[in-house]
Amino acid sequence: MEFRDIGKHLPRTKWGEGWVDKRGKRREVWVGFWYEYPVVGDGERRRTREKVLGTVKSIGDSRPKAMAKLRAVRAELEGKGAAKPQNPTVNELWDRYRAIKSERWSKVMEGSLVSTFKTCVLPEIGQTHSGEVTASQLQGLLNDLAKADRSHSAIKKARTHLKAMFDLAVDDKILGSSPARRITMPKRIRKVDDTYADQDVVRKLFQAAGKRDRIILRIFVSCGLRPQETFALRANDIETGRLRVDEALKQAERGAAFIGEPKTRDSYGYVSLPAKLESELRAWIRDESIPPEGWLFPASRGDRPIRPNNYVKRDLAKLAETAGVGRIDLRRLRRTCATYLRDEATAQGQLRHSSVETTKRHYLKAIPAEQKARVEKLDKELFGPAKLAQLPHRKRSA
Repeated sequence: MEFRDIGKHLPRTKWGEGWVDKRGKRREVWVGFWYEYPVVGDGERRRTREKVLGTVKSIGDSRPKAMAKLRAVRAELEGKGAAKPQNPTVNELWDRYRAIKSERWSKVMEGSLVSTFKTCVLPEIGQTHSGEVTASQLQGLLNDLAKADRSHSAIKKARTHLKAMFDLAVDDKILGSSPARRITMPKRIRKVDDTYADQDVVRKLFQAAGKRDRIILRIFVSCGLRPQETFALRANDIETGRLRVDEALKQAERGAAFIGEPKTRDSYGYVSLPAKLESELRAWIRDESIPPEGWLFPASRGDRPIRPNNYVKRDLAKLAETAGVGRIDLRRLRRTCATYLRDEATAQGQLRHSSVETTKRHYLKAIPAEQKARVEKLDKELFGPAKLAQLPHRKRSA
């Protein structure tokens, strides 16, 4: 027996039951973690599983109680995993994958995935037995979605979760290998509108807006907040020279779940706040008598903030029509902030992206006037009258 094989037959004990941790600030939840060791090829691959167990208020502030909840949840999940159908259809594989993974998805994400699979994937291969699905069949499915003018987002979701679904089936020994392992995104996909609002459009919007909408526009364009973060701002989030971002709205949720955490861990933090905008925000709070924990932009009822989608439909659309600038969405205004900041590192910090690549790929855009001016400057430097005068004249041969 080789040294590296010693102990492989022994049960794993470290973190055998998993561990728990608290997350969230205003609404704390217990999150459970544990390791799984699926066999891949000739060895094992360690995989960390994660699941929200419930709120601290419902489970209790005691770690042993949270661990008891984790044990119960794991027993339930392993019970689901124990029923391994023989050569299930893709429909059955999807139902099983969704049952295991859906606890980690928000309602918005789950609704979006269900819609994507229901309209794009299952009608084509749902009745096919999973053992008979081929890589060329899945790649053909993605190619057909691109030809049908499906969005980049829908095709990417289909690819990502087809791969994850078949990988899970392999890990659970339902399939010997995954046919989705090497499927790729098609090259020809309908282009997404990734434009920004130029200075002329922003000024027209600002001139046509009232007091509240001018402040909202400036938060988007000058501070670069996401819509869900902007409308989750409270009066006490305004600090000297900066805005605190520690909450975000969940568009599809209701009740207490409507107010949640920002998009990612990197989204927590502060963004720079211009002095004039800070002064206007404090005047707005004073004039509207907003308490420290009150919403900066409450809905008509007052006890809830405005929903971003409602603001776009009811307010921004009318404002854009009045200003005569065509259709405007809130992400376009956030993209405007990144574009006019120009510097990649500054834009990444203000927009709070985890990677500068995300900022460059999706938010920083070339400004046509600057682009033309730089091309003109390059042309003059290389081929201007002074440069051409320095070039030796060549006589034409007779």
